[in-house]
Amino acid sequence: MKFSTGRLSLLSPTDCVKDRLAAFYHWNDLQCLEQALLVAEAKKVDLKEVQRWSVAENKSVEFQRIRRRLSAAARKRKNP
Repeated sequence: MKFSTGRLSLLSPTDCVKDRLAAFYHWNDLQCLEQALLVAEAKKVDLKEVQRWSVAENKSVEFQRIRRRLSAAARKRKNP
């Protein structure tokens, strides 16, 4: 975003979910998993990209465990 005072870089909702899942994947931080779910519920997230990234991080098993929860959060956003 550009402001008169300068430029502010922001994460996309998808990148935010990946950031939160990184903490969950690597440190088993359950609060970060919940934050990822809240973002997926509130904003449009590219779950295919999250899956691609999870596989690249060698966390495909972990992604498969939480995939249903992420998908449910995304559906909840569409059908409140």
